[in-house]
Amino acid sequence: YYESAHAAWRKEGGKFADHLLRAQATWYSWKQEFVRSGHQIEFDLRSSFLMPQTIRCYLPMPVSSLLRGGLWVTKFDPWLLQKDILRRIEKFKPDVVFFPLGSGVWESTLATLKQRGIKLAQWCGLPANTMLSRDRAVLKYFDLIFQPANLADGLREAGAIGEIVYIPIGINPEIQRPVRPTAEEYQRYQSDICFMGGLSSHYHSARRQMIEYAIEQGVKIKIWGGRREHFIDSPILAYWHGEIWGEEQVKALCSSKIGLNFHVDHEPGELDHGLNVRAFELPACGVFQLLQRVPGVGEFFEEDKEIVCFDSKEEMVDKIHYYLSHDKQRRCIAEAGRQRVLSDHSWANRLERMIKHL
Repeated sequence: YYESAHAAWRKEGGKFADHLLRAQATWYSWKQEFVRSGHQIEFDLRSSFLMPQTIRCYLPMPVSSLLRGGLWVTKFDPWLLQKDILRRIEKFKPDVVFFPLGSGVWESTLATLKQRGIKLAQWCGLPANTMLSRDRAVLKYFDLIFQPANLADGLREAGAIGEIVYIPIGINPEIQRPVRPTAEEYQRYQSDICFMGGLSSHYHSARRQMIEYAIEQGVKIKIWGGRREHFIDSPILAYWHGEIWGEEQVKALCSSKIGLNFHVDHEPGELDHGLNVRAFELPACGVFQLLQRVPGVGEFFEEDKEIVCFDSKEEMVDKIHYYLSHDKQRRCIAEAGRQRVLSDHSWANRLERMIKHL
């Protein structure tokens, strides 16, 4: 996110903090809706106390990364950040403090806030068995947890004791929208099939096997996300193009004919409700979506009219070939999907429910 914000800031100018927030589309959208509904909100996106992103952005990227990594390893810098978070919360006196999953907040910080009587909320978008141990350890501190799928049983087993509320993921049409890349950008991003997301063997083994099968069957695909070391012994490496974030993600999606989408490895029943973020981003960008079928699809889209799904790797490859050769049908489904997310699946719709529970 930092690199994406840095590129946008260098190109467009303005305040770096604004670019950093916009690069994280969900938090940016939430801020818009909270403010629009009359609430005061203060964001803290720092990953360092001594060298926050708003200072690091003036340094060359390699120097910035080295400094941030070095400070983080010392443990002194993140300790200072935790103390400053507590100071800022004490000064702002919010009704609710909201920490998204993976925010890096320490357990001692949450314990202190609880002792002070602060209400704590969390957005938790991963099944408990795929979380880091440090994230599972702090679930017990949250009074309210928003989940975009049927994750409650796993969260309870992992230690969550607060209220758990199902809120599906939404989109922001200001960010996730059809864009026309420049000729140079299109040359870089253009693809028949695009996949964007993690592909580690630990959390994404099922989708990884699917993609490897597609490659073996001759499917030409561009893969964005994950790290090179994940693919050393995999045919994926030849089709991997690195990581991209923010506006570059949107351009890559809009330069593809088919967006391939899989869910993270999960336990039975966890996706009886809800879909992942890409399930909404793809149609919002006007891209035809081919999604591995889960029970929750019908809650959001009409199959074969607004979205196309598959169950097996063989069906996936068959449908890739079919829709690549049927341009008009593919485009009609993509447009119908876009109209559906614009009317029913924006963050403006979702935030009304979130605010009610907060």
